[in-house]
Amino acid sequence: MEEGLERVWTQVLGEGPFVAVASHNGHHLRPEVRDLMKLPDADRLREEDPFTDEWAVIAPTRFVAQRSRFEVDLNRARHEAVYLGPDDAWGLDLWKEPLSQDIVARSLAEYDAYYTALREVLVGLEREYGAFVVFDLHSYNHLREGPDGPAAGPEKNPEVNVGTGTMKRERWARVVDAFIDTLSNYDFQGRRLDVRENVKFVGRQLPKWVHENFPDSGCVLAIEMKKFFMDEWTGEVNREAMDEVKRALASTVEPVLAALKASKKGKRKPKKGTSALHRAMRIGFVVNDVMTEEAGYTTTRLAMRARQMGHEVSIISVGDLAYDSDEKVRAKGRSVPKHIYKNGASFLKDLQGKAAIEERVTVDDLDILLLRNDPSIDAIARPWAANIGIQFGRVAMRHGVVVLNDPEGLAKATSKMYFQTFPAEVRPMTVISRDRADIKAFAKERGTIVLKPLQGSGGQGVFLVRPDDVPNLNQMIDSVSRDGFMIAQEYLPEAAKGDTRLFVMNGEALRHRGKYAAFRRIRQGGDMRSNIHAGGSLARAEIGPEALELVEIVRPKLMRDGMFLVGLDIVGNKLMEINVFSPGGLGSAQKFEGVNFSEAVMRALERKTRAMDYYRRQFDNVAMAII
Repeated sequence: MEEGLERVWTQVLGEGPFVAVASHNGHHLRPEVRDLMKLPDADRLREEDPFTDEWAVIAPTRFVAQRSRFEVDLNRARHEAVYLGPDDAWGLDLWKEPLSQDIVARSLAEYDAYYTALREVLVGLEREYGAFVVFDLHSYNHLREGPDGPAAGPEKNPEVNVGTGTMKRERWARVVDAFIDTLSNYDFQGRRLDVRENVKFVGRQLPKWVHENFPDSGCVLAIEMKKFFMDEWTGEVNREAMDEVKRALASTVEPVLAALKASKKGKRKPKKGTSALHRAMRIGFVVNDVMTEEAGYTTTRLAMRARQMGHEVSIISVGDLAYDSDEKVRAKGRSVPKHIYKNGASFLKDLQGKAAIEERVTVDDLDILLLRNDPSIDAIARPWAANIGIQFGRVAMRHGVVVLNDPEGLAKATSKMYFQTFPAEVRPMTVISRDRADIKAFAKERGTIVLKPLQGSGGQGVFLVRPDDVPNLNQMIDSVSRDGFMIAQEYLPEAAKGDTRLFVMNGEALRHRGKYAAFRRIRQGGDMRSNIHAGGSLARAEIGPEALELVEIVRPKLMRDGMFLVGLDIVGNKLMEINVFSPGGLGSAQKFEGVNFSEAVMRALERKTRAMDYYRRQFDNVAMAII
C-alpha cells in the first residue's frame, strides 16, 4: 500500500470459498475531510449502511469499510467514488468549500488499495476452490419523506432486494435460487421475509467489478436489506430484529455453498496457477548442488508445487552462477519436462536424470530468486561456495529480481551469532568464545549446558554437558572448536522432550487452511539432538499462545531483515535457533497436518509478483520479501 496511506477497511481471512463485504459500513472521516463536511453526522448516517459489519461475521473471510462513503464510496466506479457535490449525493449539500485535488487523490488512493487487497484475496480463492461466492451487504432507506411520513410502498421496496444484474444469471442460477429460496422460507419472528430479485437495485460497482474479472468463478449477491431493523432517522437499532437478520443470513450459507459446489460440476476449472489477473511466474531456486538434492527436501517440494501451479522453474547449483561481461547474472539451470508429478521422487528423477532440461538462464529475467543453499554445508569443503549465493543474489536484486530471503539480511546471518541479535527474552543464556576457560566457567555456573560449533547445521557436533561430564569437557571442546568458535547455551529441561519447528512466512506463523506449518522432533534415547538426521523421530505439534508470542517478539527484526520464510526451533517458551537459510521440514508439517504448505508459499510468491507488476517495482527488496 502507498507509503503513509492508512487502510480504510478491516479484513479477516478465513477458510472456504465464502466472503462477506460491507463497503458502506463505515462512518468515520479522516480529519481533513471532516473539517470540510457540512452535512450533520445524523444525516450522513442515514445514507450509510450501519451495522452491516455485524452481518458480515457469518463469513470466514470479510472486508468491512471503516470510513464513510462520504470520504470514498467503495461501491461506485472510480471516477465517481468521491462525492464532489449535490449531484453525486442525492441532492445533499456536502462541503463547506470544494475538495482540493490532494484530498480527492488521497481518497482515490484508498479506493485503489481496497480493490487491490480484495483482488489478491479473490485470486487466491479462485485458485484454491475454483469458484467463490460474495455476500455484498447493504441496507436502504424506506422513510424518505421524514420519520413520520409514509413508508415507501412495498411493491417496489422488498424487505430484501437481491441484486444480480451484473452477473451471468444462468451461470449462477443455482446459487441465486438457493439464497432466495432459503431466505424466503426462513421463519423470521413468526413470519416470512419479502425477498425479491432486482426490484430496487441490481448491484453496483463491487459486483460489477468481480463479475467482469471473475466471470465464471466469482458470484456476488448484492444484498440490500430495507432498514426495518432500525430507525433510519435516529440511528437507533432494534437489537432483536438486527440479530434475527444475522441468523436469517447465516441460514443461507450452507445451501449457497452446496449450490456453489454443484455449479462447479461440469465446468472447466481454471488452470492451476493462472487466473484473469495473474500470469505464470519465473522462479529460480539456488541450491548447494542440484545432484545432491533429495525427494523429501523442502526445496524439492516447493519446486514441484510451483510446476504443478503452472510456473516456470529453474534449479541452479550455486557453482553454476556467473556474472557476464554485459553485467547480467546468468546460470546453468535445470528444469523438468512435465507439470504434474506424483511425488518428489519422480520429480527428482527427471530433474537429475536425462529427462532434465538444461539451459542457460538469465537470472535478471526471473521474477523470484529463492536462495535455498545452506552455507554451512559448504563452509569446510567448499568455502568459496558458502556465501556466493548471497553475492549473486545482491546483483540480481539490484536488477529488479525479488530475492528471498533478502541477501543483505542473509549476509548478517551467516553464523549463529545472528541469533544473539534477537531479544534476550526469547533466547537461552549463551556464551560464544574460542577460549576453553570461558566455556568451563559457564559450565560451572550453569551446571548443565549445550555445547556446539558456531557454524554448522543438522545437529552435527552438538554435546550435552552435564556436571558429571566435566572430566571429559576438554575432549568435547577440542571436537567443537576444531572449526572455530563455540557456542555454550544454558540447558532447557523441556528439551528432554525434543523441540518444535514452526515456519514463519512474511512475519507471521505460516498457516494454511487453518493449520500451522509445524512439527515436533523427539529425542532418540540419550541423544540430546532432536534433529531427524541424528536419529530423532517426528510427531505432530500443538501450536499454542507461547509459540505464537515468540513469533510476535521476533517478527519486527525478521521483517526488517527481509526474511520471507524461516524456521523457528522452539523449546518451551524459548527459541533454540532461527533458521533463515533453506529452512527444511515443510513436508513433515504437511504429513501431520494434511495440507500442502508448499501451495501457501507459492501463493505468497504470486502475491509478490502481482504487487511488482502493479506497482512497477516501486518497493525495495526488503519490502517485497515481507509484503
